[in-house]
Amino acid sequence: MREIDIEKTSVEIQNWIKKQIETVNADGVIIGISGGIDSALTAVLCLNALGKDKIICINIPCESNPEDLEDAKIIAKALNKKLHVLDLTSAYNVMINQPNQKIKKDCMAGGNLKARLRMAGLYYYAQCKGFYLVAGTGNRTELAIGYFTKYIYLN
Repeated sequence: MREIDIEKTSVEIQNWIKKQIETVNADGVIIGISGGIDSALTAVLCLNALGKDKIICINIPCESNPEDLEDAKIIAKALNKKLHVLDLTSAYNVMINQPNQKIKKDCMAGGNLKARLRMAGLYYYAQCKGFYLVAGTGNRTELAIGYFTKYIYLN
């Protein structure tokens, strides 16, 4: 396995982020801050690439563990950013609890529904705030196995 030059890779990613924003003349990026490492790292890279005024941090709980929101608040505070919250639990419950559908909340489709609702929430919020791009927070393993919910364009 080859060693990764972290500093060089970080600069390359930040330059790529900046180029994407400039190419489409976007106002900035919106980042779903889950409270985990992937979204925290994405937020730091975007902040370094674009500056504080060009990023929006949002947490989108959907029947989530309350500790996740607390972790997201810690990340936003460390970035000196306001954390917006868009709770989609009620929207999820409306879909899951449709009469005569007999949908189990603990099935894979229920988990995928949460991810897709969060994705829709990110794009909704990004458009409501102006013209923001949605930053992907997936990791290499998720990409390798094809697990991502955000619209992704691979060039």
